Amino acid sequence: MGRAFLLLALGLLLAGCRVDLYSDLSETEANEMMALLLKNNISCDKVAGEEKTWILQVDEAQTARALDILDAYGHPRQSFASMGELFKKEGLVSSPMEERVRFVYALSQELSHTISRIDGVLAARVHIVLPENNPFAEKIVPSSASVFIKHRLDSNVSTTIPQIKKLVVHSIEGLTYDKVTVVLFEAEEAATKSPPPPSSVLGIRVAPESRGRLWALMGLLAFLIVAASSGAGFFYWKLTRRREAIVREEPREQPVS
Repeated sequence: MGRAFLLLALGLLLAGCRVDLYSDLSETEANEMMALLLKNNISCDKVAGEEKTWILQVDEAQTARALDILDAYGHPRQSFASMGELFKKEGLVSSPMEERVRFVYALSQELSHTISRIDGVLAARVHIVLPENNPFAEKIVPSSASVFIKHRLDSNVSTTIPQIKKLVVHSIEGLTYDKVTVVLFEAEEAATKSPPPPSSVLGIRVAPESRGRLWALMGLLAFLIVAASSGAGFFYWKLTRRREAIVREEPREQPVS
């Protein structure tokens, strides 16, 4: 009974250490984030959510470092609207201007999504300008595009600028190579520093920020063991005293004369 109580109490304490880090994740992204955290010595779990989504859980003491690491690698990924989502027919009549705005936005989303999949890119945004030129006008305003990219320090995104510009040029009608601007921004250096190595407590490898929690759990476990042992000893002492009292109170048989 005492052992079962100790195991139950320890299980409840360990279960309380986990907190939800992110929810509503696709299984692919949840696996990517989980692999990244485990690679950086952060224990985590993947729990099924609602409507085929997943929840990522980590130890409460490691929440801050887990968020820093995931942010440094661009997780969770930015969500983009697809052409099909933006141009769904819902029975409403749209004006030509609304259709044009939705088309430009959808094109921007598609290009941003594609560029964000390049290795080392944490976030990408493509801003497109498609002038509505009058075919009878003497001067035609050319189309243009600006590409914002935030990338990791250890990446070589700068070497892919020509390919990025070609991708944008061939995706937008009437756009020329010299009208595409690509601007790169490096992520903060502090967010990409290597995590501290795990330490050891009584031969158990734990993260530095979890040392205090582990010692507290071990102390509580030791206290419960001592308390259970003391309770068992007290119960045995009471039982022994009761037996002795019963023996003293039993009437002795009189010798037969």
